[in-house]
Amino acid sequence: MDGQTQALEERLEKSLRELVELVVALDRAKGIIQGVPHYSAIEQRGRELGRELSRRVQERHMGEILVHQAERVACPECGRRCKVEVSKRGVLSVDGLVGLQELEGYCPGCRRSFFPAAGAVGI
Repeated sequence: MDGQTQALEERLEKSLRELVELVVALDRAKGIIQGVPHYSAIEQRGRELGRELSRRVQERHMGEILVHQAERVACPECGRRCKVEVSKRGVLSVDGLVGLQELEGYCPGCRRSFFPAAGAVGI
């Protein structure tokens, strides 16, 4: 493991510890967790936070893919080079609704929209 990877892992661990402290304090302040709660209530809060983190990681990873997008791609019907733009749509993941960004092209010749795969735009 190189130094940069190790530094990132240490930063992640520190951030997770801080996040846990923040969530526990916030849950108590909001009254979500009161007194001595049943363990299932604690477990439920952890699962909710985990799902929220998962959705945000999915959104971020998909957004990173689009950073390297081409401005024009071939229409799958006629092959004409068409401009692509980023559009956003909701996708239901196992952790809930995720707002994903994707590429959308429009071919004026074919008069149709299309959604190129990441490999089709050189990603």
